[in-house]
Amino acid sequence: MGAGFIVDEGHGTRTVAKWVAGAPERSIWTGLKLRGRERLDVVTYRCSRCGFLESYAAQR
Repeated sequence: MGAGFIVDEGHGTRTVAKWVAGAPERSIWTGLKLRGRERLDVVTYRCSRCGFLESYAAQR
């Protein structure tokens, strides 16, 4: 498994959350430095019986 974090890049619009490789680094202008990092869509599955959620960073 690789370390990373989930980011919402929507800026007021509806988009799919992204998993970003590595540790988060602050940026004065954009909040987080993301340039050059691997980004993958986050896919979430839900159990119809109990509501348990499980998320994955889907490979392209």
